[in-house]
Amino acid sequence: MTISKNFRLNLVIRILLIAFTLLGLVYFILISEQYLRSVYLGLLLVFIVAEMIWYIERINRDFNAFLLGLLQADFTATFNEQAKGKSFAHLYTTFNKINRKFRKISAEKEIQHLYLETMVEHVKTGIISFDPDGNVHLINNAFKSMLQKPYLKNINSLNIVDDRLVDLLISIKPNKKELFKVNIKGNLLHLSIEATIFKLHDIEYKLVSFQDIKNELDVQELESWQKLIRVLTHEIMNSITPITSLTATLFEIIKVDVKGGKGLEKATIDNLMEGLEVILNRSNGLHRFTDAYRNLSRIPVPNFQKVNLVEIIQQVITLQQSQFERVSINFSSEKDKYLISADPELLQQVLINLIKNAAEALEEIDSPAIQIVLSSQANHSIITISDNGHGIPDDVLDKIFIPFFTTKNEGSGIGLALCKQILQLHEGTITAISSPNSGTSFKITL
Repeated sequence: MTISKNFRLNLVIRILLIAFTLLGLVYFILISEQYLRSVYLGLLLVFIVAEMIWYIERINRDFNAFLLGLLQADFTATFNEQAKGKSFAHLYTTFNKINRKFRKISAEKEIQHLYLETMVEHVKTGIISFDPDGNVHLINNAFKSMLQKPYLKNINSLNIVDDRLVDLLISIKPNKKELFKVNIKGNLLHLSIEATIFKLHDIEYKLVSFQDIKNELDVQELESWQKLIRVLTHEIMNSITPITSLTATLFEIIKVDVKGGKGLEKATIDNLMEGLEVILNRSNGLHRFTDAYRNLSRIPVPNFQKVNLVEIIQQVITLQQSQFERVSINFSSEKDKYLISADPELLQQVLINLIKNAAEALEEIDSPAIQIVLSSQANHSIITISDNGHGIPDDVLDKIFIPFFTTKNEGSGIGLALCKQILQLHEGTITAISSPNSGTSFKITL
């Protein structure tokens, strides 16, 4: 308010001076005809007008300089708050305060940028960000070290490393993991690659992370082989041990009769027949075991087509309900249609296996029930199959997907392993959630 009042007062004084000077000029020219004085007054009038224009425009010049500094992100300018009088002291003080505030914000922003840059460089995961033209805007040391590329301006330069890698970076979808094997100067990397997309100033950038999971895979592979070997050894020894023992016993019985110089007695023949029958049964069991192993390793290639999960589940329920009449099978779905690309026959095989397992787990349960829920989450279809049985003990839960592992007397131990392999062919997953006396739930994500 003070600024505007002083500005108006100074402007009014200058206008009055111009008016009086103009009147004097007219008087000396037209009335008194004193031309020399008229010349002096004319020069004075020009000076006063020029000074008023300069006075008005000097605030515009300072204001323009202030705005230009803001536009160019240059906050180093400082305005003299006392040099131009009290009229503009408060204005220039405000200019200086704004500049100091922006300098502080700029410094904090620079500190935050350095912090984020340091954090990105510190992480062991390789990170790269690029625009739609493939120009790289961010790359950390972990990525450079992983792919042995100390400098990278455009992702197309990665063709030297592996020509498939550039195609993968361009085609990878957000929030979807891809596994990629690449040999870097004799060093085989198992990369887990994940991407996300963000926008800055209406330009879409893709941020991709690279993680070498070879060590983790080696550990998991070793553990899987150890578990599989233990199960195979257990199953084979269950058949080989009694066959070996019984064969040795029968051999001793026959040897005694032969050494006695007499033919085989009836009792010996009966024992021999009984023993051979046991050997035959155990041999058949071993054959079934190896046949199951062959089935596990010969899953057909999926015939992908557009299918509605609701219809597939309803068909399986109709089929299974007739076999397990005592068990109540309930189905609910958030929508009428869940269209996905899948092999309907293989998916039905998975569902049949899971429902069959659940029904068998409910044989000793009063009011046995199976609940099937179809829902969606983050662009994925979720099938949850739950039962109200006794549940699975913790020491068994982590082994149920291991081939040939079973707690059933008549089970082959390949059902859940087959389910997992089929779902992996569909880029899906299956997990089990259970605890004693609280039932079991299998969650399928497609």
